Amino acid sequence: MDQRHVVLQDIYKGLLSGAPLNKGHHEVVAIICPFMTSEDMHEASSRSERDESCDLDNMSSLRCPAGLLKRHSYNDRQKETACLQLSLIEMMSSHVHSPSRGVHEDCMGILRVLLEEMDLVSQLISLFGDQDKLLSLLAVKCVSSLVLFQITITDTLNEVWQKMCFQAFRERPDSSAMNGCLWSLTAVVKGVFKGTFQRKTEILESLFTSFDPAFNALYATMFSLSPSGMNQEPLTYTKEGDNVTTNLVSFIDLLEVFVAARTKLRICFPVQRLLFQQAVLALRMVASPVQYLVKKKLLALFKRCLLQKAGEDFFKGEVDSSLKHDGNLKSDMLALANGVLQSVHAGWLQDIPVSPKPSFFGGTEVLGNSNVEGGPDLVMLRAASLILIKSLEYKVQNSTTEEGVADLLSYLCLLKLFLKKHLKSASLSQHLLHPCAWVSVIFMEQDDDMIEAAKALLILHLHFRRLSGIISDGVDSTGSLTQLTHENGCNPHCMFFLFLSSVAFDHTVLLDFLISTETCFLEYFVKYLKLVREDWEHFCTACHYCDSVSSETGEQNAACSENACGSKTISQDDQACRQLVFPVAENNVLESESPESQTKCNVKYSDGPLVDYGSSDESGSDLVEPVCLATGKQCSEGLQDDSFKIGNSVCQSGDKDQTLSKHCQVTGDQGMLMHSSLRDNMLYDSLTSSGGMFNKSIMCLMGLRKAVTRLQRRNLFPYNPTALLKLLIQIETKSGLTDDRL
Repeated sequence: MDQRHVVLQDIYKGLLSGAPLNKGHHEVVAIICPFMTSEDMHEASSRSERDESCDLDNMSSLRCPAGLLKRHSYNDRQKETACLQLSLIEMMSSHVHSPSRGVHEDCMGILRVLLEEMDLVSQLISLFGDQDKLLSLLAVKCVSSLVLFQITITDTLNEVWQKMCFQAFRERPDSSAMNGCLWSLTAVVKGVFKGTFQRKTEILESLFTSFDPAFNALYATMFSLSPSGMNQEPLTYTKEGDNVTTNLVSFIDLLEVFVAARTKLRICFPVQRLLFQQAVLALRMVASPVQYLVKKKLLALFKRCLLQKAGEDFFKGEVDSSLKHDGNLKSDMLALANGVLQSVHAGWLQDIPVSPKPSFFGGTEVLGNSNVEGGPDLVMLRAASLILIKSLEYKVQNSTTEEGVADLLSYLCLLKLFLKKHLKSASLSQHLLHPCAWVSVIFMEQDDDMIEAAKALLILHLHFRRLSGIISDGVDSTGSLTQLTHENGCNPHCMFFLFLSSVAFDHTVLLDFLISTETCFLEYFVKYLKLVREDWEHFCTACHYCDSVSSETGEQNAACSENACGSKTISQDDQACRQLVFPVAENNVLESESPESQTKCNVKYSDGPLVDYGSSDESGSDLVEPVCLATGKQCSEGLQDDSFKIGNSVCQSGDKDQTLSKHCQVTGDQGMLMHSSLRDNMLYDSLTSSGGMFNKSIMCLMGLRKAVTRLQRRNLFPYNPTALLKLLIQIETKSGLTDDRL
């Protein structure tokens, strides 16, 4: 190891320990400045000993040899040393705000020399797009840190860096230098965004305004790779495919930072509005010849924009309520939603590629296990589904014109066809007998997205009810709306039942959701309970329908097991059974082809809740006793005790009656579910049987109400749940069920 490496190591250890450097600023600069020779180091050391404040003219002779960098004539040893030097420079920029005064002064002085006297930015820019990827990346990171340092001390942008970015943004999408500039601009905006700058808004305003002309052209260039915009030779997008992919990924990252700065800091400039106002151009990218990764990343960006969660990976703080309101955000969100709906109407969903392999962390295959059953990329399906659903939500909430029910449901029909095209694996098809089960299947791995989807579909359902002229007590004499929502897989009652089934009707899971701030479950849950209160008849009807579908599923699996068959054609009687309550299109049924998945087995849920919130000594008599929430009869062998699947996890009702009266009424005095001959009717016994969906759902809500009450009594609930408890009590009263009955 030569002397330079020893000195570099000492500087690194000093920075880690927080101790001041025992060297002059110019001496350190000569050591850490890339590609400086030993003679340059010795001369700088001599000058440092004579006069620490040597002037710019004297130091200019020690500048990094730009010609050497551009010709890439350095050897491996020089390259290794350069990587260490660049890493140290970036490390010093992060220690500028060190609490140690000595370290702070050393880093400030050294970086000033590098920035002002050595003009290091001009030298390192030549490494943007270098063939050595590591050296290029370190150069980009180093330049970005120096640009942020200049902003810190002068509140101005580096002109050399700006000119380099402007020039790169005018080049072709496969330019090797463009990626470095995109990455650097993203890092600078992030640095200002997360930093402690006093004039953060003014700095970003200057940054966005200066890049506005170049960025408009860049946006059109990068998204001109769609089929309608491919006016250049095909080699542009194949021979240099790696550069195109890298540049597009960096560009999408930059767009997310722009959107995050808008939603978190509430600042709005033209470059931040492009993605909203020209969404159609970007959405066409899914039909372009770019790699799958780019399309997946782009859909994820659109999903975050519609959820207003852009930048959540790197910005963890809350939005400052004192910031001024973005007056254009509402109109831009509506423009984005209209762009999505316009694209869907033109067949955009069918152009979205979905990998047949499941998406794991770090790849699409499990090493050493070739027997893992494949499936579609649920990340892609979730993103596409949520983009469409949220766009419909914004449309009905903010549009000045009333969209008809049929027009809005047509988009959900297109979504159903898109999902049916890709949900063909045996492991998923057995859980899709219920037309509304797709929400739980698609979003089972992502709680926050699942609740967002459920809330959006609930808002759509409420909009449909209003347009259909349903009277205030929730009675729909024709049942047409309920039938339509089932056929299109968006009935809110069934989705709620399937969600409860997926968590084994454990009320403590609902309690976790209510307490957590990571999802919008509270908003969704309150809206849904209000709907149940007003739409009680259809709540009961949906319970019976879920029981009938579950019963049919169990009978099919049992028959297949007894006959040792791999698949079973649904008989006309089975089809009639399925459509007794709500007609369901035949194409909603996806048959399983796996013999193993249709083996008869017995499954029991856990005897107690997943989390015990009533274990305190102060629980008292209102503590909910652990009970067996469900007793499985016949279901898929693929089910495990700790994995509750949608569709087959619902326990069967012992009653075979397949009809439900349309004349259920709720009396205001007694609040009981009444029927002309209710008490002597076997249907009521079926609806409220211990294994039925109605009984288990009401029991779950009652357990939740008791748990929330206990926590509120001890002042342990994070907010005032009075309104929520009132709704839960009203639902219990309507059900007519008591603890004794349960």
